[in-house]
Amino acid sequence: MKIKALVVLLAIFASITFAAALFAQEGGGAGWSATMSQEFQQKWGSAKTHPFEGTVVSHDVACHCFVIKGAKDNMIIQDDYAKFEQEYDKAKGLKIGEKASGTYKMVDMINYAVDVHQK
Repeated sequence: MKIKALVVLLAIFASITFAAALFAQEGGGAGWSATMSQEFQQKWGSAKTHPFEGTVVSHDVACHCFVIKGAKDNMIIQDDYAKFEQEYDKAKGLKIGEKASGTYKMVDMINYAVDVHQK
């Protein structure tokens, strides 16, 4: 009985993982106009730009997000549409522990980087 339950759990986990991978490929950051829906573009256009500055805690290149530790607390920022002002290691992302700054827009309670600077 335990083996059947384990097989069922593994099958469920595998199907969720497969579905997530397919979903991620759909929006894979192929470019501004190709990935943003018309509704998102309208929200993006009317969203205010805010500055950020702090230390890079992590950068998950696969999920297109990084974490900045600012003066008050940590901030998660998506980099799907970001313009990076420097060359960075696309496999490893931004340099962890180094300072970074830039601007972001909040759309549907998600912070999206507009530009990122790291020395």
